[in-house]
Amino acid sequence: MQVVLISPYSGIEATGLRILSACLKEAGFETRMLFLPDFAEAMAGTHYGTRHLPPDIVRQIVALCADAALVGITVMTPSVLLARLLTRAIRRSLDAPVIWGGVHPTLCPVESLADADLVCVGEGEQTIVELARRIASGADYADVPGLGRRSAGGETVVNPPYPLQTNLDAFPFPDYDFGEHYVLHEGEMLPFSQDLMHYYLTDLGSWASGPVYGLLTTRGCPYSCTYCANDALGAIYPAWHKLRRRSPQNVIAEIQAVRRRLPLIEGIILRDDTFLANPESYIAEFSRLYRREVNLPFRAYTTAQTATPAKLQHLVEAGLRYVIMGIQTGAERTQKLYRRNVSNRQMLAAARLIHRFRDAIPRPMYDVITDNPYETDEDRYQTLRLIHQLPPPYRLSLFSLTFYPGTHLHHKAKTDGLLDADGIARIYTHNFQIVEANYFNLTLFCHSLNLPRPLLAFLVWRPVFHLLRRGLGNRVCGWVLKGLLTLRLYRNRRLYARRKRYWLARYNLSDGK
Repeated sequence: MQVVLISPYSGIEATGLRILSACLKEAGFETRMLFLPDFAEAMAGTHYGTRHLPPDIVRQIVALCADAALVGITVMTPSVLLARLLTRAIRRSLDAPVIWGGVHPTLCPVESLADADLVCVGEGEQTIVELARRIASGADYADVPGLGRRSAGGETVVNPPYPLQTNLDAFPFPDYDFGEHYVLHEGEMLPFSQDLMHYYLTDLGSWASGPVYGLLTTRGCPYSCTYCANDALGAIYPAWHKLRRRSPQNVIAEIQAVRRRLPLIEGIILRDDTFLANPESYIAEFSRLYRREVNLPFRAYTTAQTATPAKLQHLVEAGLRYVIMGIQTGAERTQKLYRRNVSNRQMLAAARLIHRFRDAIPRPMYDVITDNPYETDEDRYQTLRLIHQLPPPYRLSLFSLTFYPGTHLHHKAKTDGLLDADGIARIYTHNFQIVEANYFNLTLFCHSLNLPRPLLAFLVWRPVFHLLRRGLGNRVCGWVLKGLLTLRLYRNRRLYARRKRYWLARYNLSDGK
């Protein structure tokens, strides 16, 4: 029996979907995977609502689903519009049921079932395999755990999910078998190859110039931030906030396996929300094995609460070259709103600790959430003051606050009347990497550029803040920010074009073959 799995995301990793494919293959089913990357969307050049697939591409996708007994689409909120388009096209032409899985259908099953035949709620490895078995044998699948559907009367029925898998080593590695993988490349759905995979995994990050491989070593999250899906998942799984982890040996084995298939990999990304939440003993063992058996530069995420000198020392000795830490806000009011139990003093201490390793980690990244309608001018000023105290150099990753459905903050915004029709539409169409053009975001962006400290000090001087935060000064700063962002986008497009020329020339892929 054939199962087709589709990733509409701007990147091609889709780790969860690849694991589902591997589980299905392990159970004896055939799978085909379709990837629809979009560079403009990935580099914040376009909003999600502007992405459209040409009719010819949609027809090619439908044709690749023609022999499927089940079609699965992984869906996050930004990809709902594209998933809806594909689902409608598949259902018009084929009889195979379409199932949505991922964060959005997990948190919004009723809404998702307005388009999909089925939804998978929660972790889907066991659900997708059992569903495929029932379909293959012609058995009824209405009671499959974790499955959502519409009853004969039109009501939504969502079955309780399987219990969380505690032994993560039991799962197969993500499927990187290119035999039945297709990618949207140069306006055509082409069979994936090693060369194309190297091309699409090439990163523009500062620590690696070639292909990088991202993987997950943990599941769950110890925190309950109100803007994040992890808080909502805690309501589905009582044990969600207890971190589950793969063994270091299993993680290293996955990296080695993918390097055999993709030998030009130059770096590794540990995509866990906070890899440093692992115990020091775990990190020490991982670092020892990684240094001995992988020995590639890698990137990891941390929080202020989990960064310690010993953990960073182990990781730096193993090859850690890039760290990302969430700051989000420097305002105490907003920290409470976000349910982030960390003080500015803790965040500065963690940043100074990371700075101690600047020979290995020359420019860490700090995440900041902006465009928050709940914040006052004083809240924003407190964030600027905190950012200005971080030890340079560093980069800032700015995220425009989005009230994602199912999160605590979404429920609050809806109750408070912040989500009218335009507000709801923005959730599905706005690229969260594109921030509002104003003085606050300009000042943050200038700090990310590590402009001369006297200029940055001037921008966060309170009299200047009061002068530029509103009115004409705010509009002028917005124009300046738009110009800087345009220049950055131009630079990134040139980098992508250079990358494209290199890989396509190297592998003679420019003609799409």
